[in-house]
Amino acid sequence: MLVENFDINKYSLATLAEVKAALRDASFLVVDARGCDAYAGWSTRFNKLGGHIKGATDFSVSWLKSVVDFETEQHLVKVCQNKGIVAGVKVIIYDENRLDAFKVAEFFQSLGLDDISVFDLKLWDEKLVSYENYQLYVPPVVVADLLAGKAVKEIGEVNKLVVLNIGWGSKESSGYFEGHVPGAIHVNSDDFDDEENFYRLESDQVLMKLAMSKGIRVDTTVICSGSTIFACRYAVILKYLGVERVYVMSGGLNAWVDSGLLLEAKDNPVVPVVDFGIKAPKNHHIIRTASEVKSRIEDDSFMLVDNRTIEEYRGETSGYDYFSKAGRINGAVFGYAGWGDSNSMHYYENVDKTMRNAYEIRDMWLEAGIDTGKHLSFYCGGGYRAAKVFWDSKVMGLENTSLYADGWCGF
Repeated sequence: MLVENFDINKYSLATLAEVKAALRDASFLVVDARGCDAYAGWSTRFNKLGGHIKGATDFSVSWLKSVVDFETEQHLVKVCQNKGIVAGVKVIIYDENRLDAFKVAEFFQSLGLDDISVFDLKLWDEKLVSYENYQLYVPPVVVADLLAGKAVKEIGEVNKLVVLNIGWGSKESSGYFEGHVPGAIHVNSDDFDDEENFYRLESDQVLMKLAMSKGIRVDTTVICSGSTIFACRYAVILKYLGVERVYVMSGGLNAWVDSGLLLEAKDNPVVPVVDFGIKAPKNHHIIRTASEVKSRIEDDSFMLVDNRTIEEYRGETSGYDYFSKAGRINGAVFGYAGWGDSNSMHYYENVDKTMRNAYEIRDMWLEAGIDTGKHLSFYCGGGYRAAKVFWDSKVMGLENTSLYADGWCGF
């Protein structure tokens, strides 16, 4: 779907005054065409200006590269509809390189938009805005910088860097040997989930021993990579135990490759530690048990958010072949996840697997009746999808949230 051949002079150049006027005009959209990590707040080798123009939405040029099948194409169509990118709307698209905006403009024109201009973000004269905790999702190029020993201000001092590749199964069956971030250590999700008990979390003692077996202490800097829901699931567990410098690589392994970086397929040695550094878990409050959820479900200051498909929420399917009971926890509010299967996160991920626009997530929650003024506890079938939503909530700056990690299967 990416347009490769275009006339760079085809679209008029918007002035600074025109962009500012468009931000006050409901008939206009101002669109950021750069990578979503730049929109969120990151300055990288690809985009030097971290953050976005206040009031602008995002439509990354990388999404056009990611449309490889009917499902992702349909996802992108829904993205356009949700953002109001439809025939008749007037659009100003900005970037930093005079290329990304033109490629997105060509795509918008194919949708029937005919009033399109472009803008050079380097001409913007006001402060750009960022997500409050954008650093929790680390772009692949920044992970590469960390691996090369370069200083990254958002990360700070790195005492010891451990990169993890989290997946289901052994190194052989999980895809670890098909390619991972150089230096990454494999983590089998079966080692923190009890497969004999509907994949509920293992005990605190088992979780702490697993972390130490991977060379992780409370002061270790950890990057979780692999499938985003797996990476977020284990990142939350490490936060729960007390590891404060835990990050998730944005976009997964496809984003690593799309950034022009090479994967490796060799095994990497692990140096276990014998002392975690504190008595874990330190952050009890971020993971809720079934008994805690049951005791608070009637509390007006508490809201349980169901992050599954609408079919699971309605009780039309359990969502899993190993768990037959369908339905939802009484009192839970539907909070979206994806569609089609129990691993999808379309409502929270862009087509390139980066985090969806935070303002759109908030609007979606508002429409669903989710009150961010209350304590929000997220759950799904077994904790993976909800872990992704919980991580997004932290990126958005919401502190009063938790993960009900055992989900519907463990209630």
